Amino acid sequence: MLIVLALVVEFVRPPGLPGSAGGAGGLAAISLAAVTAVAAVLIPGVLPGGARARAGIGRAVGRARRRRWAGDELTGLADRRHFLDAVGRSLGGGGHRVRAVTPVAVLLIDLDRMRDVNGALGHEQGDRLLVTVGRRLLAALPGSTLLARVDGDAFAVVLRGGGVACAERLAAVLREALEPPVLLAGTPVRPDASIGIACSPEHGRAALELFRHAEEAMHAAKRSRCGQAVYARAHPPINRARLLLRAEVRQALDRGQIELSYQPKADLRSGRISGVEALVRWRHPVDGVRLPDVFLTELDRAGLMPKLTVHVLDQALAACAGWHARGAPLTVSVNVPASVIVDRAFIGVVRAALARHLLPPSALVIEVTEDSLIEAREAARRTLTGLRSFGVRVSLDDYGTGFCSLTYLRELPADEVKLDRTFLRDLDRDPAAAEIVRSTVSLAHALRLRIVAEGVETQRSWQALADWQCDEVQGYFVAGPMTGDRVVGWLREWAARLAVPPGAGTSAAGALVGAGIAPGGAAAAIPALAAPPSATPPPLRPGQWPAGLRGAPAPAVAWRAGYRVQADLAAS
Repeated sequence: MLIVLALVVEFVRPPGLPGSAGGAGGLAAISLAAVTAVAAVLIPGVLPGGARARAGIGRAVGRARRRRWAGDELTGLADRRHFLDAVGRSLGGGGHRVRAVTPVAVLLIDLDRMRDVNGALGHEQGDRLLVTVGRRLLAALPGSTLLARVDGDAFAVVLRGGGVACAERLAAVLREALEPPVLLAGTPVRPDASIGIACSPEHGRAALELFRHAEEAMHAAKRSRCGQAVYARAHPPINRARLLLRAEVRQALDRGQIELSYQPKADLRSGRISGVEALVRWRHPVDGVRLPDVFLTELDRAGLMPKLTVHVLDQALAACAGWHARGAPLTVSVNVPASVIVDRAFIGVVRAALARHLLPPSALVIEVTEDSLIEAREAARRTLTGLRSFGVRVSLDDYGTGFCSLTYLRELPADEVKLDRTFLRDLDRDPAAAEIVRSTVSLAHALRLRIVAEGVETQRSWQALADWQCDEVQGYFVAGPMTGDRVVGWLREWAARLAVPPGAGTSAAGALVGAGIAPGGAAAAIPALAAPPSATPPPLRPGQWPAGLRGAPAPAVAWRAGYRVQADLAAS
């Protein structure tokens, strides 16, 4: 201020006054300004209390620097460090554990399926979504709260003086604020979020402890799909065991411990095996075979799903080529996650794999799970259309368990629908479940889609699905999963079960001459098949059955081109 005052006194005076700029007085004033500047720096050091003054200036500069680096560059909100400092101050003891009981709530807001948005629309559109989410949250919060962006797609709120009930009401308000879709590159994307809540003093007395417990509650909300959850001691923590599992899965993929099993699908018109589904397994060197529920989630969190999908696709097509060479032209179905199907480059990966194994595109069926494509439907549509354009079939897996089933049937390009096994579980004893299955079969056929029923385990289920003109079935009544080298041998066994001895005089609707393998090894009879007709009928549409065969097993021929499997493999 002394420097500014000296310069103003010298240079603002009207011309002609003594000591004006340009004269000796001006030079003297400039010298005085310089001396004043030096004095402003040196005087605090020589006068009493100068050290304290310098320290105060240093603290002010430090605070200014911290404020400058505390903000998130993308959203302009506070960052993680600033947020934790604010929580600690609200608790009354910085970041340290304190004895005082201070009601503080921490809400952790994590966007669902953000990876799909980045993969489908690009990171630039993903950043636009984050900015919009930050603005909506900030507008919905009361003035006494602090909002921060604490991770890539995670935001956090500290609510001072509020308990669990108050935090739950605020979480509901925030979720409602995020409901309207955001238009990104012409695609409406709804920014759904899962919110975890932790409150002091019941859930912790330190900033890091509250934040960690809010994170655990957020993961519980994601698993249950309930939108929000309050921390409970029963929530499984993110512990060392999970980190170790993630490392082991990565090594298993590199060391070739991820293997495939194959479960056959039977055509209900003919009883023939139309194809198989590839099921992933982890052959652990110590624990033996591990099912996908144990490790697929950690593979996804580690970002290894694209690598796993390429590995599974290559193994499945190699096995399929071996079956074709041995006289069994089966199709093979491969499950592809949303994080892969939204990438247009996947079309080239599939083309290259089919060419490498010398297989036609019709040998491959790509299965996608409907509830995994909620946010990336447009990107998935482009990839699926590209796959179908050169002959790969598309199947909507686990139909009926997602949120947009009817919309998916109308909008996503597909050739078949796989009805989830949960609807078959109560088919024999629940009339409502039976009606849902029957109606779904009719709906799929009205849309000219084939329909496959998963989880068929009894002859009664087989016969009911045949009566309703379902196209294919899959389940333990036909066979359980088996290794690739076992498939052709099992096909010979299945063909023998379908054979009708010459002169037996059995009708197409009557005789029971074979056995399907039910869970636990129990045998159950399946309908026999009559001799093939003298003339080949015209090709049938999905859901169209030959005349006289509605509700009864079809002749031992493949009625639909592309689904033929030789019944007499033993002679080949």
